[in-house]
This record gives sequence, structure tokens and C-alpha cells, in this order.
Amino acid sequence: MKPFVVSFKGREIDFKGRRIVRRYRDIMGIFQAVDPTLESENPVVYEVFEAPIPEAEGELMFLVTILYPGDVKGEYFMTKGHYHVVEGTAEVYLGLQGKGLILCQTKEGDFEAVEMTPSSVVYIPPYWAHRTVNVSDEPLVFFAVYPAHAGHDYETIEREGFKKRVFKTETGYVLR
Repeated sequence: MKPFVVSFKGREIDFKGRRIVRRYRDIMGIFQAVDPTLESENPVVYEVFEAPIPEAEGELMFLVTILYPGDVKGEYFMTKGHYHVVEGTAEVYLGLQGKGLILCQTKEGDFEAVEMTPSSVVYIPPYWAHRTVNVSDEPLVFFAVYPAHAGHDYETIEREGFKKRVFKTETGYVLR
């Protein structure tokens, strides 16, 4: 592989890698309630644009995620969330646009909610699951970097969920 450059402006992204689109019906099971209107409309909840990096030890994967604003009966739009298959691997997020929370938890039950805003850098240590939640009325856009061989364990989160969820209030949000 040779060095390369990718560029993006706002939501004009062309990483020449994989684009993952998660629509409401793809991930509706992660929300506490079901919204028949959203099920019918099936909006895009988030998109991930990955760089063309091999998933090999020694490589660093990087990507941009756009998590759109919205909610399911008061629960904010969020990503699926995952642990890394290679548990001893960390991840770094750089907020580019919008406002959100990174929900983090360990299998032992530790939990943290970390705010992400433009220009903030969030470090997610090894052994912590993480999920991103958009708590604003604009797209939450962030850049992420992690060891390319880390892998994603979505199944544990599908089975066990996160300890807390994020809901809209008149003044912002609340964790329940």
C-alpha cells in the first residue's frame, strides 16, 4: 500500500472505500419503542464512510460517520454500538459537526457518557463498548481512527444493550 489522501467538505465525502448505510428498519431493534411512521418512511439514521484500508494488524482504519438528527418516540437516534473483537484495542473520535454523546460501558458494568462537539477529541479505551447518540437538531459528524484489525462485536450489544438510554427533554436530554 502507498500513502494516500482523502478529502471531505461537510457531507461531501468520497473516501474511495466502503459506505455503510443504516436505515431505521435495519436497526429498529436497538430502540426502546417502535415507531410505525418511521418504519414506513425508513429514513437513513446514519452513514459510515470508511477509507480503503485492509483490516490487518499494523494498519489504522479511519472513517467519517454522519448520524442524522431524529428520535424514536423521544429516544434520540444512535448507532448500533459495539465492542471490539480484539478487546485490547482503543478508538479515537474527533467531533466535526453537531453535538452528541458517546455512551461507553465495560462488561463489568462501568458506564460513562462523554459529550462530543466540534473539535473535541474523545478517547475510548480498550475493553469499552461504545455507541454514539445525536442530541442536536443537525447531523452529528465525526472522524474515527482505530486499529484496522480490531473488528466489531455488535452481537453482545444486541443481546445485552447499554445500561442507559438518551431521551429528549424540554431543556435538552436525559440519561435513563
